[in-house]
Amino acid sequence: MSHATAEGNRPYAFDPATALGWKNIGLDGLGCFLRSVEAVLIQQGYGAVDVARGLAAPLDLVRRGEWYGPMSEFPACTVRWYLADIGGGHRQWPRVAELVASGTPVVLMPDGHHWPGDDHEGKEHYHHHMVLAHHLDADGLHLLDTDAPAEAGHRRVLPVDDALRASCTRYAVLERIDAPPADRLDAPTEESADELADESVDELADELVRASLLPLAEDVAELRAFHADVWSGARLPLLLAKGMDVWVLGDVQPQLFLLGHALAGADDPRAREVSRASLAAAARAQKVGLLLLGLHRFRSEGVYAMTHEEIAVLADACAELLAAMCRYAGVEPPRVTGDGLRLVRRLRGESQWCFGEGGPLPELTFG
Repeated sequence: MSHATAEGNRPYAFDPATALGWKNIGLDGLGCFLRSVEAVLIQQGYGAVDVARGLAAPLDLVRRGEWYGPMSEFPACTVRWYLADIGGGHRQWPRVAELVASGTPVVLMPDGHHWPGDDHEGKEHYHHHMVLAHHLDADGLHLLDTDAPAEAGHRRVLPVDDALRASCTRYAVLERIDAPPADRLDAPTEESADELADESVDELADELVRASLLPLAEDVAELRAFHADVWSGARLPLLLAKGMDVWVLGDVQPQLFLLGHALAGADDPRAREVSRASLAAAARAQKVGLLLLGLHRFRSEGVYAMTHEEIAVLADACAELLAAMCRYAGVEPPRVTGDGLRLVRRLRGESQWCFGEGGPLPELTFG
């Protein structure tokens, strides 16, 4: 992990006061995976704004390709995943322990069947949450966990036993971390640092906006078709609903949130308009995700209907973002169509990734 010792004395922490946009819960803006990545970057000397600009990438909300796990290539860092089959966690544990004991933090995506306190402990082999393992001693494995009590600093310590070892079927390591922006400047004055920051944000805006135009237009078309033609708002298979929750809160919301914060300090008012529209769309995505969390608990038809309508509102918010991006770029919106089926594939893939338990899921249909 490059630049691993520059801030070696700074503790790893989930601190809402220094984290990016953390107002009420850890899922404000970022999911549990990116909160873990953020904690590593902050420990390395990044500020919250640096985190936004270091993780923001061109939008790809529905996701192209066949990888349904977390995004892993960012401007500021590269995350590499190590995966084992169900029942193979104990074979990965020695490497996890070696890394953490040597000072390299590890993002764990544990098998809930073996994870202490998980809703699915002793029942299903679901992978639906992530934590940051950052220290190992005689007391056990020290973790940062967005689900841990705030009064305990979102910290947990788990004893190293057979269950913990078996839970380590998936883990990730930040194998490249760029130096924080302040370290990349050659003894700048306060004025020159501000000028360089402003210029870099405007350059970043141009790069991100232009690369996002066509993908976002396609994603809006997919959302609209999914809402109008694919899903009526009827009851969903629970695993499909859970997959949608993971997609919205773990991918859609963070992409929009990071883009919005990354461009918030731009000089160009058109870029700031993009920033505001992106943060507004992120807020709509969060509402969809939190409704789905309620759905998992209550299984109410009314929650499904509300979530269905919020999908349309999210599509509208993304369309407004697209319009702001087109005004920034001085172009007409791309003419695209969608049938909702790419989003269906994405949601099924997300459900398989998190809840497949080592085998294919049954056919998941949208009534």
